[in-house]
Amino acid sequence: MNRFPIASLAFAGSVVSGLMHPAFGQDSLQAAAPGPSFEVASVKPAAPSGPRRFAVGGLMTGGPGTNSPGRFSCAGVNLKPLLLRAYDLMSYQLEGPPSIDSDRFDIDAKIPPGTTKEQFNLMLQNLLVERFGLAVHRETRELPIYELVVAKGGLKMKEAEKAPAGAQTPPEPSADGGPPNLHMTRNKDRLPEFPPGVPGMLALPVSGGAWVTARMQTIANLLQMLQSQIGRPVVDKTGVTGIYDFNLRFAPESAGAGGAGSAASAEPPSVALSAASDPAPSLFTAFESQLGLKLEPKKGPVEMLVVNHVNRTPTEN
Repeated sequence: MNRFPIASLAFAGSVVSGLMHPAFGQDSLQAAAPGPSFEVASVKPAAPSGPRRFAVGGLMTGGPGTNSPGRFSCAGVNLKPLLLRAYDLMSYQLEGPPSIDSDRFDIDAKIPPGTTKEQFNLMLQNLLVERFGLAVHRETRELPIYELVVAKGGLKMKEAEKAPAGAQTPPEPSADGGPPNLHMTRNKDRLPEFPPGVPGMLALPVSGGAWVTARMQTIANLLQMLQSQIGRPVVDKTGVTGIYDFNLRFAPESAGAGGAGSAASAEPPSVALSAASDPAPSLFTAFESQLGLKLEPKKGPVEMLVVNHVNRTPTEN
């Protein structure tokens, strides 16, 4: 038995009408308005030599639901991930000037005790308006999407197993205050799996691809992982209800990093390689061969946030 932290990819939300985000008002301008704010916040351009040691979007930590709920810190972060977090968007839902991907900032903000995720998002929105002069509007565009359907061979996901008598559920808290720890088993390929009856979804990099193990998850939970991977909205057309256990191994799609408003319209690759000849198939192939689900390219309405204006230099602290 091995112990692994439960990854942040454990979902409990639901999907309404196949799309994961609340409806936007057409052409409504974002204006500064009184609302929740950080107790204190420092915002300054990042040092030229610092950000490159971080990932592409910079390093962003803290906030409600993390190990540091009272502090939000950014090092060498650009505005795009801040906007995505503030407005609870996927990457493909945001359009703005090149500066939101290039200019980098250091932010240190103190969060009032008891702040919820929704209140934190409003605090971050207000910070962007007050310190960067942010102005945005919302609109709906007809863009490429995918519809998720059951493949011709039928659904291959199995109904969730119940936890055996005396099983550890819910998982025990971590001694260091981090995510709870959980005993996990390994399958014949030495890859970790959640125990039966313990809800969670864990994504891990493996040789030549990625591994997802999931227990007690719905199609709605699966869509959250899927949309972040392929960088497009996915609408649930399966008609499948219930709770399932599944594992998935695949080669991540490069499209997952695509920005909003992308003109990408490539068809999903044909299912030509078997699991035996391709141990890390494309995501499209893996969904059909391992889960019995298929992604069909379509066009449909996508809710967008468009940045009208943002200052490249924030106001002083």
